[in-house]
Amino acid sequence: MPLEKHERTIRQMFATFTDFTSDISELSNFMTTDYRQFVDGQEMTLDDFRTHTTALRSGLRKLDISIQHILCDGENAATVHFARATRHSGEQSLIKVIAFYRFRGARICLVDELTHVIEGHYEDKALGSLQ
Repeated sequence: MPLEKHERTIRQMFATFTDFTSDISELSNFMTTDYRQFVDGQEMTLDDFRTHTTALRSGLRKLDISIQHILCDGENAATVHFARATRHSGEQSLIKVIAFYRFRGARICLVDELTHVIEGHYEDKALGSLQ
């Protein structure tokens, strides 16, 4: 699998994830059925990730992801990215995320990430695993 494919998959997944008009079921196109995600030690399945996406979309007005660094190596990838969350009140949070991805074929099977709140409230750390 060419390395460009994994980078493209990550970027397309983020585009779908942050497009609040997209159908959440489209996220399944990027992930395996046994997908696992760890955010600051909290584990999510694919169903949990869909619930997480729904919770973010109902609690936020907008979410922007800005990838600062991306590295692909074989079936693995890593990003350093920033998530800017805008609540319905207009209040914003900026969260730095360091993430490791594992692919199986063309789909993501594992994401392991750590988050750090740069701007906003300490409670914003929970946005990464919000249910």
